[in-house]
Amino acid sequence: MSLLLQWEGEVNPHHRQIIQMANDAEFLSQALCRVYPACQTIPQSATATVSPLATGGAMVVYKITVAFPHQPSHHLVGKIPRQRRIVYAAGTEHQTDHDTTHALLQRLLSLADHLGQHAPGLFPRCGGVWHRQRPDGNRQHVLIEEFIAGVSVERLKHRYEDQLLAGQLSETQYQQQLTTVERLAIAAYIHLWGALQRQTFTSDPSPWNVLIRHADGATPQATIIDLHSLEENTDLTYVIQRMAAVYGNRQEIVEGVIIAGIFDAVGAEEGCMMLREALPRLEAHAEQTRRNLGVNLQRPLLQAIRKLC
Repeated sequence: MSLLLQWEGEVNPHHRQIIQMANDAEFLSQALCRVYPACQTIPQSATATVSPLATGGAMVVYKITVAFPHQPSHHLVGKIPRQRRIVYAAGTEHQTDHDTTHALLQRLLSLADHLGQHAPGLFPRCGGVWHRQRPDGNRQHVLIEEFIAGVSVERLKHRYEDQLLAGQLSETQYQQQLTTVERLAIAAYIHLWGALQRQTFTSDPSPWNVLIRHADGATPQATIIDLHSLEENTDLTYVIQRMAAVYGNRQEIVEGVIIAGIFDAVGAEEGCMMLREALPRLEAHAEQTRRNLGVNLQRPLLQAIRKLC
């Protein structure tokens, strides 16, 4: 069945039409049941309120709040790709020059299902993808995912900075909280790499794409909410270099955030074994960079590995 749609905020008219058509095709109700398996009976009076959530990036994101009478609301996100190519896989196995947004979204759906089985909670549950080809040949798509109630690592970093400037945190407290959330992000991305058989990794392990959920009395949990340009045939050398490029390559960051986050994910013993195995490749890459640029950008990383492992 279709849901009674309501609109809140400035919803793009074109996107409103796409979501309405997907709902008329009963896709929203089917996606709701897929994300929330316990929700198999949907009353006819169920309403879905659509409001903008994020308008930047390759896809525009809308929050969809489904309300049942006398029951808690269920929350989804609907993602609509912009009218340009989006990339979620970068290997010949999954992407060719003839790939379309349709195929790439299907690839993301399969990844979400895989991660749901091998790393529950690391990535939102996926409700599916709706596709439609218009008479003019243009295609329309909607991707539905579970809504994750959390705060991104990047926003938390800004929040801590504001608290430091307001005198609500000491410098020590600020550094501790900053390090804690960044370690959570690193550990989440290492779990992602592990769940993908240590062969696939994102080229953008951004702190914007990791949400931290704080349950009462429980350890904070990190969920990756978006995957960009997944690179295949990746080893730990690539993973560390991508994370150092995003989070920094200073000695204290490499030791206290990146390597510490790896240890958080796999344990110190296995982490050291992995780092020692990757060290020759990192050294070779550092020497090549030194020859090309005249500076050893990898020195802090290499020193940290030798020191800790």
